[in-house]
Amino acid sequence: MLNNGPLQEDWLLSLKRKAAAVHPPATLKNKVMEHVQMRNTKGEVLATVQIDSFQDDEIMDTIIQDLKPGMGVAVYIAGQGEPFFSQQTNYAAVQWEDGLPSLLQLASPMRLMLPHAELQNIQVFYGFDNLTDEEIAEMAAESEQTGNKVVVRNLVQNQTLVGLSLFYSDQETEFEYRIFRTTKSRIHVPDIEQHVIEHLTIRGNEAVYLADHHRQHLIWAEEDTGIPTPLQYEIICDNQNKRWLLGIAHNLHLLKPTPYSLLDG
Repeated sequence: MLNNGPLQEDWLLSLKRKAAAVHPPATLKNKVMEHVQMRNTKGEVLATVQIDSFQDDEIMDTIIQDLKPGMGVAVYIAGQGEPFFSQQTNYAAVQWEDGLPSLLQLASPMRLMLPHAELQNIQVFYGFDNLTDEEIAEMAAESEQTGNKVVVRNLVQNQTLVGLSLFYSDQETEFEYRIFRTTKSRIHVPDIEQHVIEHLTIRGNEAVYLADHHRQHLIWAEEDTGIPTPLQYEIICDNQNKRWLLGIAHNLHLLKPTPYSLLDG
């Protein structure tokens, strides 16, 4: 796990200088390409995905682009209308060397659905501590006292497992399989005109398929996870097609923590 050392402190100071340079009013532009709510068969929202592209003249995009892996910030923006508060994170992928059975024990009581494929590599993601109401109020007070319309604060990384990334090989195709406890995500696409967005269903739950000429990305959420909240699943690969990704997603098997090896699926 990354620490919050001098390099991160220098980065945060640089980011604060950028934020302080924003002239009032700081506004949020309506540039969202698509805001997708993925629901279950009952119409309940399980996960949301915001799909857009970066704009260099928007402060939030500037902040997100500057986030290094393992860093997170809280952002308070005062402008026209109600103030805006957001926590933006860039999870760092940490190599997991202890095998899948140990990872399943760490993830317990989560019930994970995994592909029928050859597991090649495992990475995990750790979360950040949320700001308290008192700390958010302090950011609002700082904005009012200094006149800065944008205030940022560092988020502290913790040891809570929030996601994992499993790298598989299926015949001649390699793909990444992600599972996250966080079910609100933001995806940036480099070329809106060349990007395909399709709404699908997986086991009755709504899903979204994103693709360009090179990369394919399937996202959905599942209930019956062993925890009170859904889990978000993702399959990412290059140079494949929608049918192939759906074939992987529709043929997952449920794994529970056990004392024997599950590496062969």
